[in-house]
Amino acid sequence: MAASKNPGTVLILGVTGQDGALLAAQLLSAGWKVLGGFRRGHASKLWRLEELGVLERITLVNLNLHEPHQLVELLAAHRPDAIYHLAGESFVADSFQQPRSIIETNALGTLNVLEAIRLSVPDAALFFASSAEIYGAPRDNTPLDENSPYRPTNPYGLSKLTAQHLVAIYREQHGLRAVNGILFNHESPYRARNFVTRKITYNLARLHVDGGAPMQLGDLSSGRDWGSAIDYAAAMPMTLATSPPQDYVFATGRATTVKAFLTMAAEAAGFDPHFDGEGIATTCRDRKSGLMLATVAPQYFRKFDTPPLIGNPAHLKLAVGFKGSREIVAIATEMVQADIDRRKRGAVNV
Repeated sequence: MAASKNPGTVLILGVTGQDGALLAAQLLSAGWKVLGGFRRGHASKLWRLEELGVLERITLVNLNLHEPHQLVELLAAHRPDAIYHLAGESFVADSFQQPRSIIETNALGTLNVLEAIRLSVPDAALFFASSAEIYGAPRDNTPLDENSPYRPTNPYGLSKLTAQHLVAIYREQHGLRAVNGILFNHESPYRARNFVTRKITYNLARLHVDGGAPMQLGDLSSGRDWGSAIDYAAAMPMTLATSPPQDYVFATGRATTVKAFLTMAAEAAGFDPHFDGEGIATTCRDRKSGLMLATVAPQYFRKFDTPPLIGNPAHLKLAVGFKGSREIVAIATEMVQADIDRRKRGAVNV
């Protein structure tokens, strides 16, 4: 989105998360006024906005997706030109433990957002962050696009698919300018530590600076289509400029295994990683120092794991001029360097 003196106002739901914080920083740089939906009691998540240097430039508003009247009043009061709905539960493994909560937050919460837009600001544009988990277990290895069949295999994927369908219904039946962004895995230094990429870079930084016990990982052969959260956030506003509003896959078209990511990140941290053993007996050690970097632990294997999902971003590239995501090795390097810097300055709880 091109910079201008005062392009308007946006509301970012989920502004304290990885995507919300990155998007806020980019939109502020382009001149937008940014409102950030924020739940009381989540002050610990403000670290991303603080580290990006934008916390004081955002108007934080108390928001609960389960309070539809609050949403209606908020939109009527501020009348944003665009809403980015990036809020919700995002950790797949948790969805089997808390299926009701996941469905209520991601599906019913999105319905409340859509109704609030329809009632208060029907001319505003909406970007909804859907997920590759809607595809479930594909029957072949063909990269997935906007027309591929949806077969979610976990409550999280089902919740996102339900929300995505609701967005499409409001787009078609009520004329909302609503876009579904089907986001494949996307990483950055602002990823939460319960995701494997950040778990790896956080622990490599710990081992690089302080040494200590190796990290424990699950299935090293598990693969994901990992793209750049920074690049995907930059593409989100581009999709809202298209007419008519459509759905877009955000992906790289390539899968990377956990083992490959660990190797890239370890090298970026200054280690020379060497793997021994197979399966749960696999270990990763630094050749130079002998320091054990990682071991495999059965408790970190997912009982219900989604097979590798690879997306096809051709439509996004053609329709909005998306240049693609930076390479995974660059992402791994950015992440581990950021975690080393944090470790050195004592910021170990982010």
